[in-house]
Amino acid sequence: MTVCHQYKVGYQVRIRIESASNPRLKTTRALDSRHGVLKQGAFLVEGPRFVSDQMSIRSPLWLVLSTEASPPASFVADMAAESGMDVLEVPSVLFRELSDTVHSQGLLAVCPLPVTTEQDIPSTGPLLLLDGLSDPGNMGTLIRSAAAFGCAAVIAGAGSCCPFIPKATRASAGMSIRLPILFDADLPAVMGRMRETRVFYGAEVIGGSVEPLVAARERAGLVIGSEAHGISEPVKLLLSGTVGIPMAPGVESLNAAVSGSILLYLLKK
Repeated sequence: MTVCHQYKVGYQVRIRIESASNPRLKTTRALDSRHGVLKQGAFLVEGPRFVSDQMSIRSPLWLVLSTEASPPASFVADMAAESGMDVLEVPSVLFRELSDTVHSQGLLAVCPLPVTTEQDIPSTGPLLLLDGLSDPGNMGTLIRSAAAFGCAAVIAGAGSCCPFIPKATRASAGMSIRLPILFDADLPAVMGRMRETRVFYGAEVIGGSVEPLVAARERAGLVIGSEAHGISEPVKLLLSGTVGIPMAPGVESLNAAVSGSILLYLLKK
């Protein structure tokens, strides 16, 4: 049986839930995977700072607050409740089933999944393209760097991990809501349609000079390949060249997130 009731805290109304079978908690639990994110059309944001950022851009569907939430988390939940948003307060044992972090501050938000199409990609400004990037930590870090260094959008090809699973959104530090992200895209097809206005360069361990990439800046698309296999052959056919980062003797390579972030920095105005 689902146990749920409302109660007031000052002028705020919170919804107290004590059963794991509550439908909204079931939905929240499902958002730990690509399948759940796509099926529910929603994703999780955790932590008071990131939840507050999300609230400043668009309203979450609801917030979940632990009974042992930190003061900052409780403050953000209070603001949400005062604005009329649903705040579900749950026992700490239930919250731990929802949280993806070891030391949680006790607040997460269920947010609507942004819908980005190819037509939403700006016609100018650097693009980050991800070709089979599988690690959610690398995905989130590169999204964070793309936002920090002024990329117009991120395009993640089919075979890349979902940018809205919890590990990726956590690594992005909340930046996945700051710029358009098109994912599960047919990357060669998208690049082919953009070739009249864009020039694409791939990051490779042994690559050419970064100068052509930097010179293209507003028209540039930087492609980061799979951690294990690099850039796929169909995508390579659409590149104008490759770029590499000079390194000290004895250092073979940098990981995808580090090398991509350095190259994105070079594209910054």
